[in-house]
Amino acid sequence: MTKLIHTTTNKRGIKYALGTDGNTFSVWKLCENYASHCKGGMSYTWRYIQKDMTQDAAQALFSRRGA
Repeated sequence: MTKLIHTTTNKRGIKYALGTDGNTFSVWKLCENYASHCKGGMSYTWRYIQKDMTQDAAQALFSRRGA
């Protein structure tokens, strides 16, 4: 299971997170989708951008996306 260790929001309002499962790192994005069964009509899910990365590569991607 991935543990999110840091989150940020870019200037467009999109949330990104840096996660780890102990050995590898990953970058995640908070997505919103229409869902008629949810209150307000929107459901929010975390979806990965890239998984199985080194810490340096994940941190570079996270910094670039979160800027």
